[in-house]
Amino acid sequence: MSRSKYMKITAIILGLLVLSGIGFYVFSHKDNVQTEQVANENVIQETTVKEEVAKEEVLTPVQKYYKENLEQDEINFLNKAKNSKNNDLEFSKLQTKFIKATDVLNEKYIENIDPENPYYRNNWVKVLYVEGCYIYAVNSEYLLEKYGKYLSPAYNEWLKFILKRESVMQDAGLMVPPDTLREYIISIEKFVEQYPDFVLIGDAKDILDSYLMTYLEGIDNSPIFDKWNTRKMLPEYKASYEKFLAENKDSKYYPMVEELYNKSKANDFNWDRDFDAWLYKYHKKYFVK
Repeated sequence: MSRSKYMKITAIILGLLVLSGIGFYVFSHKDNVQTEQVANENVIQETTVKEEVAKEEVLTPVQKYYKENLEQDEINFLNKAKNSKNNDLEFSKLQTKFIKATDVLNEKYIENIDPENPYYRNNWVKVLYVEGCYIYAVNSEYLLEKYGKYLSPAYNEWLKFILKRESVMQDAGLMVPPDTLREYIISIEKFVEQYPDFVLIGDAKDILDSYLMTYLEGIDNSPIFDKWNTRKMLPEYKASYEKFLAENKDSKYYPMVEELYNKSKANDFNWDRDFDAWLYKYHKKYFVK
């Protein structure tokens, strides 16, 4: 074999060895990279799992209660409501579950309420300050925003009214002026007349009776007479009764207001024991069923 031919063969062999070495390196490096990627993915997955576990661990009792008792009910309602035009009855059942849930939460966790927790700003439950302490309450604004489009006009109006109702009475006292209560009475009366078949019409009538009784007879911390000083009917009540008689003649409760006003006027708007005795008969006539 000639020297030149030998040199060519040697060069080819060396070249193949170099290429095989490079191939081995590339394959080995690629395998290492893949191994590292898998390892990294496993770390990420493990971290994600740990984060999820951590999230579960820091859930408040309220959030846990929701997940265990209410979340699936909301999902079920939404799945059905999207394909139905008559959802009021089913939603009233869901709303009842929300109300019962707040009763449970107030019984078990009322001492640990954190009113600054952002969870209570845009979820099904919120925190109210009532009678000197914080309590859990159903967030009607949340219900209206999330479910209003699936409900009847009557139910939408009802949820709006419930929002107003939260600020009407607290601690046996009227939290709005008597004339604002008059406006609420007239609006609920019209609601009851317009939607006699509303799924919660019984609740609407009960609230209407409660408001009427408070408006016409007062409650413990918001009497209609200043019994301890002037013994006179409070001017804000007197003015509201007069406005009722002037502007709400078509109300079915007009005779009730008229009778109370005229009796008070005949007594020079003074409170005395005789007026209390008359008020007892008046109460039995209109409110005892």
